[in-house]
Amino acid sequence: MGLAARGWHGVVALIGLVGLGAQVIALINGENYSVLGPVMSWWNFFSYFTILSNILVLVINADLALNPSGRSSTLWRVLRLNAVVNISVTGLIAFTLLRRLPEVQALVGLGRLSDTLLHYVVPILTVLGWLLFGPRPRFTIQTVWLSLIFPGVWLVYTLLRGAAVTWYPYPFVDLRIIDPLEVLINCVFIGAMFVGFGFAVLQVDNRMKPLFSKEHADV
Repeated sequence: MGLAARGWHGVVALIGLVGLGAQVIALINGENYSVLGPVMSWWNFFSYFTILSNILVLVINADLALNPSGRSSTLWRVLRLNAVVNISVTGLIAFTLLRRLPEVQALVGLGRLSDTLLHYVVPILTVLGWLLFGPRPRFTIQTVWLSLIFPGVWLVYTLLRGAAVTWYPYPFVDLRIIDPLEVLINCVFIGAMFVGFGFAVLQVDNRMKPLFSKEHADV
């Protein structure tokens, strides 16, 4: 089990690295890079929830490839839950709200590869890896509530930055094209998804067969 877990998490981390690398190359070679300039282009890049979630997934999976029993610290457990929930929400929103956008449909080459890996392949493999290899149990109600800090801070940052630089990473929070009430409704709905997914993961974590007991986890 340990060897299989190491292999799975290592492959997920590698796929995430390939997806992020492809996105970086596509960014540098894109037309907007010269128009916006390097500083704004990289700032925008790291403002996407997709990018932040995939970086987190990469780090957590790389850690699990080295130590499949995980860690027992509160911070690690919160970040592990964030990795599973954030990437799940990322994949679901990409499939339901973003995939038919003209700019997404127009993606080719490395842009298309990155979009596929980061929005679909990594989310599916991350959730499957958690179900197959855990480690569990690792989560509590407190873990779920603490995990909401990540998307909450991102949302506040996104709205404040968007108002300052008139750029938003996603259309459902873009106050330039939709009214504030619609943005608020979207935020409440997506926030409910994070809460729902978090508690769903908690239930599965507590009900499924334990894998890699807490007592043997590193701190």
